[in-house]
Amino acid sequence: MKTFALLIIMWIMGIWQLHCQYYDVSIKPVKQDLYISAKYRIWIPEPVRKIRGIIIRQHGCGINAKDNGLNHANDLQWQALAKKYNMALLGTELIGKEACSEWFNIEGGSGKALLKALKKLAKISNHSELEEVPWALWGHSGGAYWCTDILFEYPEKVLCAIPRSGGLAFTKLWNPLVKQVPVLWMAGENDLVDGFDYVREMTKKSFYSYRRYGAIWSIAIDPKADHGNRKGRSFAIRWMDAVLSMRLSNNGNNPIQLDSHGHWLGNLETNEIKTALEVKNELSDWGWLPNEDIAKNWQEFVQTGWVSDSTPPPIPLQLKIERSEGRCILSWKSEIDIESGIKQFNIYRDNELMGIVHGQEHNFHDAPEPVDIKFEFIHDLENKDGQITIESENFQGIKGFRSQGVYDQHN
Repeated sequence: MKTFALLIIMWIMGIWQLHCQYYDVSIKPVKQDLYISAKYRIWIPEPVRKIRGIIIRQHGCGINAKDNGLNHANDLQWQALAKKYNMALLGTELIGKEACSEWFNIEGGSGKALLKALKKLAKISNHSELEEVPWALWGHSGGAYWCTDILFEYPEKVLCAIPRSGGLAFTKLWNPLVKQVPVLWMAGENDLVDGFDYVREMTKKSFYSYRRYGAIWSIAIDPKADHGNRKGRSFAIRWMDAVLSMRLSNNGNNPIQLDSHGHWLGNLETNEIKTALEVKNELSDWGWLPNEDIAKNWQEFVQTGWVSDSTPPPIPLQLKIERSEGRCILSWKSEIDIESGIKQFNIYRDNELMGIVHGQEHNFHDAPEPVDIKFEFIHDLENKDGQITIESENFQGIKGFRSQGVYDQHN
């Protein structure tokens, strides 16, 4: 009876815990709010005692984007980035009464809903710091407008932001504090919305509006993309990784302020990259880049729409074999390649490929597909002994080292 009562209370409060690492909450609108529903899912890495920040992934407009919204918290590649810095990963599902702008303009209540959600999540997860830690923002389309609103409303809490195909920085009330926040504006070369070609130029105009005054902002146009995210994460994750390493503080929640020395620049017209000391004028034509490696990544991305990788993915660990009802169940654990994800796991018996377990891809909205991945391989028992090993293969086609073997013995 106590358990049943607890479940009822959690349902009434809009709270539901999916697993030990996932927590869901919902925030009901108040009278003046323009949104109908606001739901949030957070992933918290284990066994982290204290969360240092939250990566917030905000979906865009439309039913498909909304339906995929919460699943951004289930994205294994973004989880790997969050885990690297002891950060949480947050996905949302926001619905307006009529227009998408009712939720992506935070004045409609979605900004306050986020704060309420973090308060609830802090309580049910026993991570009280979730109310205070800084945010790294990513948003697509309508979500990019939302990210821009959050950036301008709470610049002191934002570690960095990546608005992809949206956001109007040049229409906002002037706010000099946002100049100190690294922002990566992204769009596709053929970025059409409802048949209109305005997103790319709007993105450039947003970038220029503050870059000309020294904002540490970047811009990256994918030459092969439309409004969908395509392979943008191959650069976006690398860029955010570099910025988080510079901005996250070990002493308190205030992001570290970056100076103007030691960084690199990328030219929007020529795709040249240079150190900051080499560029004397016309700063607005050059995007800010945190270091030489990211500058080279940026140059490759704006020319090819992709960032190549030469490093192997992590080795699968803790292989285990169980037998049940005439089947053999092979399970394992694995870290995820931050730069290139995991395309598949290749299963071998005595060095002969016996099966493939597919990893997690991403869709138009950059949401994960499928949502949940089980690191297991099930097959019918065969009257054949052998040494089982597994290797990871990332989305660049690079294979990692084989795991330690486990002997599959049937007699």
